[in-house]
Amino acid sequence: MSDLDDLLARLREAPDPAGLGALDGPVMAGLRRRREALEARRGLALAGAIAICVGTAATLVPGSPAAAEPLLGVPSAAPSHLLAD
Repeated sequence: MSDLDDLLARLREAPDPAGLGALDGPVMAGLRRRREALEARRGLALAGAIAICVGTAATLVPGSPAAAEPLLGVPSAAPSHLLAD
């Protein structure tokens, strides 16, 4: 046990490694990227949940009947259509 105590005492008195001071920046940048990715995932999940709720509510609420006009035809309220009838 005394060998372990001596080893720990020498380790405590030894100077810090040179690369230890350079670790702070990359570690903080990695944490920032991870936090931003987590926030982005939460935002996408929230947007998806809102879209599901709005879509479900829109299908449950009865709407007006669909118009039977052709998509590319002349609208029934157009002046040319009113004159032709």
